[in-house]
Amino acid sequence: MPFSISIFGLGYVGSVSAACFAHVGHRVMGVDVNPDKVEMLESGRSPIIEAGMDELVAEGRRACRLHATTDAVAAVLGSDISFICVGTPSQRSGKLDLSHVEDVSREIGVALREKKSHHTVILRSTVLPGTTESLVIPALESVSGLRVGKDFAVGYNPEFIREGSAVADFLQPPYTILGASDPSLTMLRELYK
Repeated sequence: MPFSISIFGLGYVGSVSAACFAHVGHRVMGVDVNPDKVEMLESGRSPIIEAGMDELVAEGRRACRLHATTDAVAAVLGSDISFICVGTPSQRSGKLDLSHVEDVSREIGVALREKKSHHTVILRSTVLPGTTESLVIPALESVSGLRVGKDFAVGYNPEFIREGSAVADFLQPPYTILGASDPSLTMLRELYK
């Protein structure tokens, strides 16, 4: 069963995830604040340099399964699942900069206020354990006015892709880790079937 997916962040992880999910038959909307990345994907070109990506992006666009936008609200309203795939660069102190994760969580929360159907939010960015509970869920709940487990679902799906073999790593992973404390795990299992 194909899902409608929004992927926040069109960097390395997000672009590969978007192209590969579209390749296996899902409808995907990539979301990024950088209009150049959005334009590249919309014109059928990969925003990253990676083996196989140009072909997958072109294929996804031709099949009308892969699109991109800067409009976070429209992307959430038009999808069943949102993946947070934004960068978490290291700070001088060595800690991860989670500001992009928090910003995107808040953007998704704004859209959830308007959404009439159930939605699942999956964190895929590289973060430390506990980030979903300490940052993502509070940001989503505070902005949306809704409650996780009741009004929307949240899960975690870390990525294990390597530069140079990211497409193959995504399509034939050595393992897939899914984490959730509610029924969104069923949806994730179906997505990766």
